[in-house]
Amino acid sequence: MKKPVFLAEIFGPYGPVSIPERVLQKIWWRGDFRQSGLRTISGKPVRRVRAGRWNHNEGPDFIGSELEVDGKSVLGDVEVHFYAEDWLAHGHAADPAFDNVVLHVLMFPPRQAATPLPTVSGRLPETLVLLPYLNEDIDEYANRDALLALESREKSGWHEILAACEEVRRLALLREKAASRWAQKTRFAAQRLEKHGWAESCHQLVLETLGLKRNRAPMSALALKHPLAAMRGAGAEALFAEQHGAWHLSGLRPANHPLRRLKQYLAALAKKPDWPDALAAWGAGLAECSAATTDNTARFRKTRRFSATAKRLRDGVLAGAVGGTRLNTLAVDALLPLLAAHGVAPEVCAQFWFHWELGDVPSRLARDLRSLLPPENEKVPAICNGLFQGLLQMGSELG
Repeated sequence: MKKPVFLAEIFGPYGPVSIPERVLQKIWWRGDFRQSGLRTISGKPVRRVRAGRWNHNEGPDFIGSELEVDGKSVLGDVEVHFYAEDWLAHGHAADPAFDNVVLHVLMFPPRQAATPLPTVSGRLPETLVLLPYLNEDIDEYANRDALLALESREKSGWHEILAACEEVRRLALLREKAASRWAQKTRFAAQRLEKHGWAESCHQLVLETLGLKRNRAPMSALALKHPLAAMRGAGAEALFAEQHGAWHLSGLRPANHPLRRLKQYLAALAKKPDWPDALAAWGAGLAECSAATTDNTARFRKTRRFSATAKRLRDGVLAGAVGGTRLNTLAVDALLPLLAAHGVAPEVCAQFWFHWELGDVPSRLARDLRSLLPPENEKVPAICNGLFQGLLQMGSELG
């Protein structure tokens, strides 16, 4: 029997967002968090050796997990929840199926004193809170999960909602959702900057973005282990070998292989060792643009000399090492939100982010979105990053 779907409402800047528990389960399964320095709430060091078998039926979320707790090998099951009280609310304390749970993984810290929760036989599994070790906002994890859902299902949900709207309302709805998405990205960037500062935040977020959704976690681990100055002159093969076993390579296109992406980043670093400073200077150039808004993407790109601006980013900041759609992905997922959070003309950065060209976007989704919009004219924008981000936000909210 399949287990019920549990949701948590996370309060964001635009009201509560419902996030299914499966998002948290995927984070544990993929190891999509910083795994160095993990400690249980009792203070014991813990290492995730093997996630275990993801159980989609009744019982613990992960069966046969392999851990190292306080230096000792531990085998057993892992249960994942948003809140500590979910253990009792879901009846696990009285269910023999959960008696072999050795680790209770939470998203948020317990609201009361950290007391382990018992199994039916009275055992007290250790508890790990994941929130301090996440690579990004929980909203971003949910949005990536939504992208996978958008790709895997036929035109439903978001397509039906947009198709039922008048054309003007479709554009307004996508812009509204894009604004929410931009707020999430800049909020996360601000949190990163507060913790790590400008240069290291740039270093970390660009490496993570180069890893895309499948290899973000090992890229993050490398960025944390090797700060910007330490990574200069490092070898791509040696860095790649450090994360042996953590890379997700099956079915990966050669262009997206993490070794190739590491080589690209190291090439940029060799030519532009202080590239975050160059990025700040590039952002200052954006700040000279007028903050007057325009809904027309073609007009915006022409008046803001978009092609020349993107070329300066490619060559003047990243030394020509990254181009095409991956450059676009870096711009919209990392660089523009970082600049805005850093206080570099946030309103202008938001405009460039909205009207920027599409990054690594599934072509089918771009075609489906285009089919719902009237031909481009002075009131209708071309397909751009902002419209796609609005679609992605819709997918996230639909679950």
